[in-house]
Amino acid sequence: MPKKTGPKATASESPVDDLTYEAAVEELESIIERIESGEIGLEDSISFYERGTKLLRRCRAVLGQAEQRIERLDADALADPATEPDSGDNPA
Repeated sequence: MPKKTGPKATASESPVDDLTYEAAVEELESIIERIESGEIGLEDSISFYERGTKLLRRCRAVLGQAEQRIERLDADALADPATEPDSGDNPA
């Protein structure tokens, strides 16, 4: 049976920036499987690889934003005296 070529074998063209982290990871894993399986030709592999690099950048950007958000939340929690643990200096 011949290898798949044409539009069905090419990488998705949906905008990477619109994908959730989970969707981007899922598509990236699918691309890796297809490239490693050898079921697609060289030109399609390059197209998939290009899409994969965009997906990887998207994942890293989402993770970076999540890390910054967590750091801000931690900083806010440390700056708020209501969230500080009781030191035991106040008699009950």
